[in-house]
Amino acid sequence: LQFLPIRELEQVNRFLNFDTSDCHVEGGCDIYTTKAAGVDKKLYKSIEKDLETRHEADLRLSASLSPPHDSSALLTRNSPFGPLDQPASRRTFAYLIATLNASHPDYDFSGILRPSDFRRERSLRTALSAIDTTLFNLSRPVPRLWETIDKEMSLKECYIYQYSPEDGDIYNEDGVVWSTNYFFYNKLRKRVCYLYLRGVSTLGHS
Repeated sequence: LQFLPIRELEQVNRFLNFDTSDCHVEGGCDIYTTKAAGVDKKLYKSIEKDLETRHEADLRLSASLSPPHDSSALLTRNSPFGPLDQPASRRTFAYLIATLNASHPDYDFSGILRPSDFRRERSLRTALSAIDTTLFNLSRPVPRLWETIDKEMSLKECYIYQYSPEDGDIYNEDGVVWSTNYFFYNKLRKRVCYLYLRGVSTLGHS
């Protein structure tokens, strides 16, 4: 991916980092193009290989069951991106992994996360409302947040995903009280917008 330095987002990012009475809030809004660089291409191939291996395991499992199960059901299960035997579905998953790695360089999400660690949001209004509610509860409305993002992303055209891992999250290290992570993926504009917030306990924050 390639990070897009958008001046209008600089003010948004300043507002997404602040202190409350009981925690330090770390947030950001990063936008990337999905044009793959050399490192990204290696990551995509690695993810596709891993998913293909799981796909083959599912096929073997479906064949061993009595009566045999429909393997297509296994391929779509727990995948918010669509059937994992489709390259486009696997590529979308890879984009989100690459975005997490780029936005949080102290962590490596490669080879750890599964498609089921993400959830597809069907409603733009629901996603925006959830983020607005979080900011409202923190008494932190962000000026021109959605207007700025919409200008760059055309939100009505976006697929929306929430990062919500089933098991432990390496990003939620000690001291993290809560976190929320949304991705807005515009396939036509070849862009991913990653909006994240996490509350770190003041006792654990240095």
